[in-house]
Parts: sequence; C-alpha cells; structure tokens
Amino acid sequence: MAMLDPATFNPLDAQGEIPYGDFAVARQTCPVARTATGALYLARHDDVLGATRDVEGFVSSFREPGVIVSEDEKLISEIAEPRHGHVRRIINSAIAAHRIGRMEPFIRDLCVERLAPVVARGSAELVGEVIAPVPIIVVAHLIGVPPGDWAQFRAWSDEVVEGTYATKNRTDRGEGLTGGHPEFAAYLDARIAECRSASDPPDCLLTKLVNTEIDGHRLTDVEVRTQAFFLVISGNETTRHLIGNLLHTMASDPVLFRRLQDEPELIAIAVEESLRLESPVHMLMRNCMRDKEIRGVQLRTGEKVIFGISSANRDEAVFDEPDEFRLDRPDPRAHIAFGGGPHVCPGASLARLEARVMLEVFCDIVGDVALAPGHLRHKVPVFWANGPAALPVTLSARNA
Repeated sequence: MAMLDPATFNPLDAQGEIPYGDFAVARQTCPVARTATGALYLARHDDVLGATRDVEGFVSSFREPGVIVSEDEKLISEIAEPRHGHVRRIINSAIAAHRIGRMEPFIRDLCVERLAPVVARGSAELVGEVIAPVPIIVVAHLIGVPPGDWAQFRAWSDEVVEGTYATKNRTDRGEGLTGGHPEFAAYLDARIAECRSASDPPDCLLTKLVNTEIDGHRLTDVEVRTQAFFLVISGNETTRHLIGNLLHTMASDPVLFRRLQDEPELIAIAVEESLRLESPVHMLMRNCMRDKEIRGVQLRTGEKVIFGISSANRDEAVFDEPDEFRLDRPDPRAHIAFGGGPHVCPGASLARLEARVMLEVFCDIVGDVALAPGHLRHKVPVFWANGPAALPVTLSARNA
C-alpha cells in the first residue's frame, strides 16, 4: 500500500477537496500521521473518539500561535475544564432540546418559503437561494434578531466565517470579534443590553443566556456575546453544509431520493448517514496540553493535533462499506460528526432538526431533481468545513 508523504499531506488546505484517499492510507499505515503543517492527524475512529473524551489532555484551538484572547472571549469549544462545564451547562439550559423543538413550525414555513419559488421556476442554485438563508435566519430568530435585521445579520456572519477569524481571529482591523468585526460585536452588545434592561425582556436565546444561573454561575455580557457568536457560527456554517450535502446527495441519487419520498420515516436516518459520510466539519483542531502517546507516537505539550472527523467516520473497522450511503446501519448515530465526549456540539439538536425538516419539505414538494449538466461538486473554501460551494439543479414539482 502507498505511504503518506508528510511533506504533501495537508488536510488544512482550504482550496482542496477532502482527501479521502489519503485518509484511508493513513488509517491503514500511519493512523497518527504528521502533516505538512507540522500538526499530527488522528485518522482512526477509536483514537478520535478517545481524544474527544480527553478534555484535560486536548483543548480546542483554531487560532494561530501568538493570538491570545481573554477568558471571556474564548468560544465554548476553547474553554478548558472546569470552567467549560459551568459555561456549557448554562448554554445547554438556554438551548435545551424541548425549546428547540418549538422552532419546528417556523423552520418548516421557512423551508417552504425558500423552496416553493425555485420549484415553480424549474431551476435553482440551491446553496445561495435555498440552503444558505435558512440556518442563519433560524439562528437570528432564535437569538431574537428582528426580521428587518436578518439580511445584515447574515452578511456579518458570512464575513466572519469567510474572513480570517476562522483561522487566526485576526483581521486588518484588529483581533477577536470586537477588534476585527466591531459592527457585529456592537450589534450583539446592544441586543444583550436590551435583554438586561427591559422590564419585559424578549423570549429569546440572548435573554436566556443573560438570566440563566447554574450553581451560582452567570455569564458576563462579554461571555454572552462570545457564546452567542459561537452559536451563530456553528448554527449557520455547519448546518448550511449539512443541508447542502444532503440535497447534493438527493440530486445525485434519484433512487435514494424516490425511496425517501416513499418512506419518509427514513429521513431522520438519512440525516445521520449524511453526517457520517460527508461530515460538515471534517476536522477539529486541538492543542495538546500534556505529553502523551497514541499508537506509539509521542505527542508533546503544545503540539497542534487534528482530530480527523471525516476519516474516523469512514473507518473500515467501525463501518461496513464506509464509502457508501446506507440506511440500514445498526447504529445510525455511531458517527462523531458533532464530536464526542462531554464537549459534543451543543447545537447538534438544532442542526438535526433543520436538516430533517428541510429534507421532509424537499421530498414533499419536489418531484424530480438533477444536477445541472456538467456540474462538478467543489467544497467551500473554509479549511475545516465540508459542503458544496454551489449546487445548481433542475427540478420539478411533485404531483399531489
């Protein structure tokens, strides 16, 4: 079998496609692989899952060396224990699954609103016209952003993700959300101040983050802004790619699409299989916090370690026919697309809900769908993300 070349193996390449072939080689020959950036890559499912559970040994960091932010400005994924547990319990309480469930009618109406016009027209670029608007509008609605501000809110969110914040947290204007994107930060700060000062505060996520107290802990205004920002990123970018991957699969596989139309009870399973096969976040970046050894390879304190989510989710030792989209897997949620351990993504329930509802609506109102002639899938130019940059299709209405 071919061997990986550390000089060219670079899963952080934002412009390239996901190198599934290289991942398969890594799993078989060097499951803890050195990359061209110097970081170590964990390729196997058991190693990645075990590392996600080692919350003391690995701490999240997408930032470059030298970029330092205050404790209040650290995203929930970056906060070390025990403070992480305090902050996470507040966030979990604010976005509890039963509260998220109340969003379903709003999400369903929004999906119909975005899909119906393009179905009537017979063609669409689904990412721009349908897929991208839904998650950010859902997050904006959840946070309490007025409908008149949704367009600006989406523009700010896209600016942050597509800029350097995702890799460096540094822009030409400064560091962090406040320095690099002061207008977005000021907007969130104003909304938080309204929630604190209102005699009858709005029933929204910001109000819940402001008012929730767990074991004597409350979030400061800066912490509320920071964690709201994290939910914007995770709830917008990653859910967009989950839905994009799902609809790309539908447009590419008419037999599967027809089956889901005939058996809608399988739609939730299809969401899980898409999460496994085309993980929207195909890697997680971590700092190694203490010397350790994995499969005979020494990891040193301070080293960057990449958790290979996409590789782990196609591990032959765990999944039969790992490169195939299957609806009959014994445990559809055996994937680790949302991470694992106590730091699993807090927005997983909302992402699953949006993807399921979108696919249900798509199966209900679309009769046939196909990729536009000559279209080839290319992923978005965000190094940690995996979703179609564009999805041009032809489609027709489903007969009642």
